Amino acid sequence: MATLHCIDDRLIICATSKIFSAAYSEERLDILDVFDVNTAISSVPVITRNSLDENKLISKVNVSDAYQVLCGAVSGCGSLLAVGISAKIALILDAKTLQLRRAFRIPKAPTSICFDEDISHVIIGDRSGHVCRYTVEMSNKSGYVDMNGEESLYEGEPLSSAISMVLDVAISQDGRFLLAADRDEKIRVSRYPQAFVVQSFCLGHSAYVSSIASYGTRVFSSGGDATVHEWNIENGSSIAHSDKLGDKPVRKLCILARDNLLNVVAVGGNVIHLLDDKLNLLKSVSTTSEIMDVAVHDMKIFTISGCVPFRFSGSWHN
Repeated sequence: MATLHCIDDRLIICATSKIFSAAYSEERLDILDVFDVNTAISSVPVITRNSLDENKLISKVNVSDAYQVLCGAVSGCGSLLAVGISAKIALILDAKTLQLRRAFRIPKAPTSICFDEDISHVIIGDRSGHVCRYTVEMSNKSGYVDMNGEESLYEGEPLSSAISMVLDVAISQDGRFLLAADRDEKIRVSRYPQAFVVQSFCLGHSAYVSSIASYGTRVFSSGGDATVHEWNIENGSSIAHSDKLGDKPVRKLCILARDNLLNVVAVGGNVIHLLDDKLNLLKSVSTTSEIMDVAVHDMKIFTISGCVPFRFSGSWHN
């Protein structure tokens, strides 16, 4: 598992239990800082039934080298990095220095994470189909009733719940809607933060939906059926969709935009696909190994491979 993010002239690379901050040029990557998530795990208190009643937390926890980063996101301003790790812990770090700002436990293993528009909360989707939000700043509150009516000892605020695993979460760029993609071929669009009000369901994929990308008012998705859709999230209708982009699922989408030019970048297997704003395929480029994640900056496309800690793949110039 690996994730990749671009901030100005740096790459943030999450690979297994390490987070790297790297400066890049056309010829090389230079690692500037490294953060090991295992160093934070032992300091995060374990939540017990007594901790809610007596305000006591047990800090001792076994740290395993098997823990790894499962998902990550950078805030809209580029100052914060949030990651979810397999130890059922979320971390918020300074994106430039990789200094830890906050760590807290979550009830289930995370699958996806994002910041809301005003960067006051991080929103986390998990394997059980729950979506909750947590304050970016330290919180003294703990305990809530979840969407199933069951008491939870964890901090946070439940937003939505489904019977299928949530694979990606996003906030519309105007901050009005929460989007949750799941294994059941749909995107649930809810009003934010009143997520109990469902705005629409985006239906049209024939397999799981694993990635959501937005730019302005435009929202795109991809997944197991190897197609890309553009949606009107107000009513759930499909505006356009691509042809099938090969035999491999589309793992991740991102938007390559400058001035009035917009392209959609989709990766599946070891192939990078470039589509125009009508979702017509312009070009496909193969790499030597499977691509784990993709990011864009300054009209350049970066990918990370699963066979090495990081890989600089090149770019398209317009």
